[in-house]
Amino acid sequence: MYKINNTPPKDILSVIPKDEKIIWYGKPDIRRFCLTALGLKYIFIYLIIIFCSIIYSRSGDLNFLKIIEVLFPYIISSFLAVLLLIAVGVSQVLPTVYVITSKRVIIRSGLALIFMLNVPFDKVVSIDKNIYSDGCGNISFKLLSKSRIPFFASWPSVRPWFFSNPQPTFRCIADVEIIALKLSEAARSRISEINLSNSNAIKNVNIQDGEITA
Repeated sequence: MYKINNTPPKDILSVIPKDEKIIWYGKPDIRRFCLTALGLKYIFIYLIIIFCSIIYSRSGDLNFLKIIEVLFPYIISSFLAVLLLIAVGVSQVLPTVYVITSKRVIIRSGLALIFMLNVPFDKVVSIDKNIYSDGCGNISFKLLSKSRIPFFASWPSVRPWFFSNPQPTFRCIADVEIIALKLSEAARSRISEINLSNSNAIKNVNIQDGEITA
């Protein structure tokens, strides 16, 4: 089993039935969250483009001090933008908690408005996984439900760009391969348990005197 160092927050424990086993819980990886969910990597790409354009425009006069002088305002503004995005990232990651139990997944996210989603495995149609180069990734859940999940209220724990049919997502979690495996095993075990229970219920139904009795 994936190692759990302590227990989830009390508000999440209160919605987990006592007969369920907590398999894993965690939070988004702050570095990966800032880079991808908040677009921090695009600021670095922007700086590289600006630097290259300055070098190209001053190809006849490659004075290092002059280049730094022209680049300095861009560096300062980008630095402030990075600090702002990191602050936003920390404020979003801290209250976010993802939980896998033997029967369900639970997502709590949101800063000013807390959003908590409690999804039994029998309400999940499919599970999609997206892996980044550093081993972090997203695990998204397509639900068997007519109720539409509010995209912005549940952000960042939703699949990116799925506005019309939002899918709850474990966003930017570390060791996503391990977590996906544990999730898959728990889901298969629970579905098998439900199918077996339904099969036994059908076997216990008898027809007597033209009436169906259990």
